[in-house]
Amino acid sequence: MKTNQIFILSAIMITTAFFGVLSVFELPHTVMEWVVSDTILGVILYFNYLVIAMNQNSTKTRTRFQS
Repeated sequence: MKTNQIFILSAIMITTAFFGVLSVFELPHTVMEWVVSDTILGVILYFNYLVIAMNQNSTKTRTRFQS
């Protein structure tokens, strides 16, 4: 799979899980609660992106030195 496909699938799964947890503990009712929950989701997705990017770089580095 390509990196962007992995990221998109991970983003969809994390978003679904995040809103599933929100619905269990009640969805936010005010705009400020939505802003906070969207910020948390954005941070989670950003860290997910960083992990995928670091993993992709380490894979390229290993294959370059092994050949």
